[in-house]
Amino acid sequence: MDLNPYYYSVLILAFFISSFIGNHIHRSINRLNQKYTVTSEKIYEDTNLIKNHLKNRKAEISAMEMKIDSLMEIKDLADKLSSLLSVDEVVKNVAEKTFEIFKGNARVVLYLIDNKNNELNLSYTIKDDNRQTIAMKKGGILDRWVVKNMKNLLVRDIRKDFRFSVDEEEREEDFVSLISKPLVSESNLTGILRVDNSEESVFDQHELRILDIIGELAAVALENAKLYRQTEELAIRDSLTGLYVHRYFMERLEEEVKRALRSSSTFALLMLDIDNFKEFNDKHGHIAGDLALKNIGKILMSKASAGDIVCRYGGEEFAFIILNCTKKKALELAHQIRKEIQESSVLLRRQKKFVTISIGVAMFPADAKLKDDVIMEADKFLYQAKAKGKNTVCSK
Repeated sequence: MDLNPYYYSVLILAFFISSFIGNHIHRSINRLNQKYTVTSEKIYEDTNLIKNHLKNRKAEISAMEMKIDSLMEIKDLADKLSSLLSVDEVVKNVAEKTFEIFKGNARVVLYLIDNKNNELNLSYTIKDDNRQTIAMKKGGILDRWVVKNMKNLLVRDIRKDFRFSVDEEEREEDFVSLISKPLVSESNLTGILRVDNSEESVFDQHELRILDIIGELAAVALENAKLYRQTEELAIRDSLTGLYVHRYFMERLEEEVKRALRSSSTFALLMLDIDNFKEFNDKHGHIAGDLALKNIGKILMSKASAGDIVCRYGGEEFAFIILNCTKKKALELAHQIRKEIQESSVLLRRQKKFVTISIGVAMFPADAKLKDDVIMEADKFLYQAKAKGKNTVCSK
């Protein structure tokens, strides 16, 4: 059967229409797939960015929390240092709080300047159990650099830091990275606060800033403690002779009486008085008298052992507590003092002037068991020495 040409035309038209529609649908699907792919990649990228941002924010928050913790620790240290008036207590608290802040594998070293020898002396160190004890008690090349330049120092890896030529001794020290702060108060270097670690690149500028704040607090606290000690020394020492004053002597005598009673120990009390001192002053003047007093004070201090107390009791009278001593030893020392004063002179207008001294010796608790009684006994023997012609020693 012959088909109608119109039918063919319809079929061809339908074919083209369906092809066009199919192609359009195919391209639409491709575009949607591409758009989906792009959108998926964008979502994935945005998700990663959000995750990284969140991770960074968490790291920043953690770092901020650590900074806040460090600053709170520093505040605690500042509060503590404000109440400390002892150099040893300041050093101990600064070192321990610094170690607490830096933690980990840190080793904290605090040097103080010995003004007499103008050198560093190790004052305090604290470390983790797995770290070695520092061997350089006078500091090393890095510490000397800080002293010379009076600047903070940050070393991330001593093996790669070409600023310093480290010797063999320092290479054997247990550290790789280091931060160090000079302790400076009113342009005076007091010491160095140092934190080191056996691992590289442990410290950065933030850690150095933390140490800088601690060091500033430490420098002020050390200066305050030294000023307090100087003020205290001025309050308890006689300005002319350098010996303790009467008030301090009485406080210490009471302490030594209690200690001797607790420990069943003994001590000797020497009361000393310059013979004819008024006549010496009237004849040679008060300058000569002051020179004589200073000279006797110097002799008495040279005879004192660790713990002994020597004071200017009043005017031309002195008192000397000799701890843990027998009567024989006390009398021997009293005779040595009397003889040395007799033979010692003061130079006035190119002429040598001499004085003598009388001494009374009392033993605690053999001669008296109370503070006032032992003074009375020593005074009694002093008056006996005066009555016997002066320039002599008397005891029970």
